Amino acid sequence: MFTIEIAREFAARQGLPSPVRRAREVAVRSPGAPFEVELRVGFRFEDEQLGDHGWFIDTDELDTVIDSIVVELTAGSWTESFSFRPTFELVSRWVFEQLAPSVPQLSYVQLTNLSLSVSTRYSAD
Repeated sequence: MFTIEIAREFAARQGLPSPVRRAREVAVRSPGAPFEVELRVGFRFEDEQLGDHGWFIDTDELDTVIDSIVVELTAGSWTESFSFRPTFELVSRWVFEQLAPSVPQLSYVQLTNLSLSVSTRYSAD
């Protein structure tokens, strides 16, 4: 079995306050301050699914789809962009749902807040 992973790094503004950090009197980031984020998209396939070219799907085609999601994630504050509370959990699920129709055998979407060293993975399992 193969797993292919495509990654993108970008800056995003979540827009949510951190009541936990405030309560602990830890340095609070401004809700509009950008986070460095990494998006990882993984899909799986079997040996017998390799085509004549030696690959399952041309990842150049998927780059365009993933790049369009990154454009949406960087267009503005997530609190302004989404109708739901944009936690990393809910946004990773949203990204998965957006990509599932275009990414064959999508296995997972992972959003990593590189600024805080926290990852959230949403998977098909």
